Amino acid sequence: METEKIRSEIIELISGRIGVDQQKLYNYGKEKSLLDAAIGLQPRDLLTLFFELQRKYGVAFEEKDIIESRFDYLDNMVDAIIGKQVSV
Repeated sequence: METEKIRSEIIELISGRIGVDQQKLYNYGKEKSLLDAAIGLQPRDLLTLFFELQRKYGVAFEEKDIIESRFDYLDNMVDAIIGKQVSV
């Protein structure tokens, strides 16, 4: 899957399910943690997102994907999904 397509789908998911303004995600998503006050996600939102992404993309994340890859950054989520899809 194309990187930008996955990124856009994640932004739509965050906006629709969690209620974060899409413009904030486009403006800050590459450079700031999703937990940053500029974006405003809560840790529980990341957990919800974690399960939604696994279900949507048919991948299974491991603890190391979350901790080592800084799963609180949008581009790291995209990279994790692409990495899991390639390894399948």
